[in-house]
Amino acid sequence: MYSGGAAPALAARCDGLLLAGGGDLHPACYGQDCADLTRLSIDPVRDGEEHELFEAFYARGKPVLGICRGLQAINVFLGGTLHQHVEGHADCCHPIQYSSLLRQLLDTSGEVNSYHHQTIDHVADSLSPAAHTPDGTIEALVHPSLPILGVQWHPERLVPGVCEDIAGINHLPLFQWLCEQC
Repeated sequence: MYSGGAAPALAARCDGLLLAGGGDLHPACYGQDCADLTRLSIDPVRDGEEHELFEAFYARGKPVLGICRGLQAINVFLGGTLHQHVEGHADCCHPIQYSSLLRQLLDTSGEVNSYHHQTIDHVADSLSPAAHTPDGTIEALVHPSLPILGVQWHPERLVPGVCEDIAGINHLPLFQWLCEQC
């Protein structure tokens, strides 16, 4: 049971779910052995609690926004997998190409921050890619019929006047999307 209360009761009471960034999902969550535990920052309790919460919100068709680890969790919880480690995506900024819902929400240039070392490998069957880097790395996923959106970057660090990893880039519309869906 989720330590904050029973996940189904929370999903009944709350309008939406934000799955925040943080450490890595344990590879066992997506059917893999740990390739190198020294590279991973795992918390199996968090993995389990977030899975229960996601399942409860998903079952009710309620909105979910995933940020960084949250994107990875959404993909894994719906049956996708991750690359356990990739080079060149930690502590940097890089261009991305938007498609789908993100093109409607973000009318800014396609550059984002990057604080992760794991990336999407196999996309869960029920999700669609919504952004990718020039090298093909998937940076966002959407559900085609439910209000579920996940982004690999940190939009909370792309808000003018609040935190600007990249000057002039405004990703506040992602949080507005979640609020409107609620």
